[in-house]
Amino acid sequence: MNARAVCTGHFTLPGTVEDLISLFTPEGEREWAGSSWDPAYPIPGAAEDDPSPGTVFTTESHGGNATWIVVDRRPDGLRYARVVPDRVAGTIEVTCAPVASSDETDVTVTYDVTSLGPEGTAFVKELEATFAAFLQKWREDILAAGAMRGAAQG
Repeated sequence: MNARAVCTGHFTLPGTVEDLISLFTPEGEREWAGSSWDPAYPIPGAAEDDPSPGTVFTTESHGGNATWIVVDRRPDGLRYARVVPDRVAGTIEVTCAPVASSDETDVTVTYDVTSLGPEGTAFVKELEATFAAFLQKWREDILAAGAMRGAAQG
């Protein structure tokens, strides 16, 4: 049976929204997501327009090849649609907001994912169970990469 999960979590990073938002673009993630994050663009030059709504890119992972579409780009965030055929489909949204009276930014991440088959159902259930740790790993990877572009290190 297929499943759907909407998982939302938060973490903070040192720096301003303006310093950090680009870390969550396809090209910005290259700075911290590791060598397995290697977006490919079917339209030459699309990376330079990173990431206007309508931009399409693909990634490979152990779960299958994913097609991503930039759905929305705002000064404080991005939203993507992502499909891995026969596995999962859904949206991923990242929103950044300043933390009151500090030079930190609150990063909110929401995955809204529906399975498209048994393997996807297992993925959705695992995502629900491990989402907080998944986001903590994002934070640790960003800090370890020193990727906060001009942001205060902390």
